[in-house]
Amino acid sequence: MNSAFMRVLGIDPGTLQLGWGIIETNDSGKPVFVDHGCLSVSGRHAFMERIGIMGEMLQELISKHQPEVAVIEKIFLGKNVDSAFKLGHIRGICAVKCQKVGAKIVEITPRTVKKQITGSGSAEKELVRNFLYRQLGIKEDSSKTLDASDALALAFCHILQDSISLKVRGMERR
Repeated sequence: MNSAFMRVLGIDPGTLQLGWGIIETNDSGKPVFVDHGCLSVSGRHAFMERIGIMGEMLQELISKHQPEVAVIEKIFLGKNVDSAFKLGHIRGICAVKCQKVGAKIVEITPRTVKKQITGSGSAEKELVRNFLYRQLGIKEDSSKTLDASDALALAFCHILQDSISLKVRGMERR
């Protein structure tokens, strides 16, 4: 995949709040910030109803931005198995909605994102956001949640990895 003019949607799935971030590359393959935010669903809705609502909101976002790649945060198994199963449902909806528009699906772990952006796989989310905002020239915005910046970090990480991959392939051809 050529990184020039690529639009990447990062998704930090959640059962009540889904973070999203969009970055595209310019003609030289450099990451350019587009937008980021959260889709939120009230906890008053039953879980299965929330999935449907979240899916519809995500479909609108995808239709608006038309990403070529969707990077969905990979699940790490915590102590609560029920939460992991619910997160799996949300991730499935995200994958289906993105594939429906032809977006390539990529999964990246939170640890990989943190290491790629800050150099430490155990970095705090706030540190990741600060590094990321500086890299992309984004003003600090207290209305944006960490879920939004986490999603943006997923998209940014994919672009960095894609750029490195292209450079390595170019060196191998020499």
